Amino acid sequence: MAITFQSFKTTLGNMVAAAQGACPSLLDLNVGSPGRAMLEAVAGLGLWFQFIALQILSRTRLATSIGSDVDSFVQDFGLTRLAGTAATGTVTFTSFTPASQSATIAVGSTVKTASNLIYDVVEDSTNAAWSAADGAYVRPAGTASITVPVQCETTGTTGNVAAGAICLLGTAVAGIDTVTNAAALTNGSDGETDAALRTRFVAYINSRSKATIAAIENAVTDVSADLIYQVVENVDTSGAFLPGNVVVYVDDGSGDVSDTLIDQVYTAVDDVRPAAVSIMVVRPDVVRPAVAMTVSVDGTGDLAAVQATISTNIAAYFNGLAIGASASYSRLIQIAYAASTSVTNVTGVTLAGGVVDLPATTGTAYRAGTVSFG
Repeated sequence: MAITFQSFKTTLGNMVAAAQGACPSLLDLNVGSPGRAMLEAVAGLGLWFQFIALQILSRTRLATSIGSDVDSFVQDFGLTRLAGTAATGTVTFTSFTPASQSATIAVGSTVKTASNLIYDVVEDSTNAAWSAADGAYVRPAGTASITVPVQCETTGTTGNVAAGAICLLGTAVAGIDTVTNAAALTNGSDGETDAALRTRFVAYINSRSKATIAAIENAVTDVSADLIYQVVENVDTSGAFLPGNVVVYVDDGSGDVSDTLIDQVYTAVDDVRPAAVSIMVVRPDVVRPAVAMTVSVDGTGDLAAVQATISTNIAAYFNGLAIGASASYSRLIQIAYAASTSVTNVTGVTLAGGVVDLPATTGTAYRAGTVSFG
């Protein structure tokens, strides 16, 4: 039921009318009179009571709560707001004289942008340069460069920097001269908004029965709202029939999620799985299709800047694709034209060397590869 609020003028008018109607003789309720002053004081208190009632109403309903009130509401049900996530990606360490010595890059070594955004090297046991014996990445003598994963120390979208933005060594590494990121860093996001938390709360409540696909998906989302996932039943990671097994493919858009994140998702899913059901939490099979095209611009456009924008937007498109989703050939053309009003023609577009969509395949994630321009 809607609550009807009254302004000070309306409240005072109603009080004057009620007082005069209840008294057989004429009351002096003119401005400045004692009777008018008392009614105005009470009307002012009435406005304050209305404000208190409105505050109580807004705080007792999730739909109208904001900020900390949203947090306290959902915390009563065991749910908390998700913090922002740090941007991730890869950087390439290079030596100008690779034959003279090897280099060891420890986990936690830092690299920086010119604006002093700091990124830490993180562990990835699947990386070809990773040495389990050393607990670090190793550039062998004779190898000019190695590429390793990094994560921004600052959470939020500020860590999503363009290709080439990382150009400084924060930690001196013997045998390494330069560092750069060939591709843009992605996946950095700000903390969960009130609207997003309200939406997730509905999914959270609906999945409380557990032992369901919805419960497993919600468990993945609870680790991070930015994760991309696919849940497949009764198969193993090769696609072979395996009754009672659930495979959860997880990615953060980079195509190379950390071991720590895989472990966190496994723990969350294991908490909601039914008894006698086995689970596998794995990375998807990542395919990085090459894209090529020729772009023409009119006199108002800067070709290099337009090409850079197209490359960034194509990377964002691929990195945002769901696991098991197809990659659209025609979308590449649309992205190119949308990059700038100065684009006059887009020709010679190929996706993985072809001119057709890449098919949807269970457990496969298409992620950003190279973009070349003719």
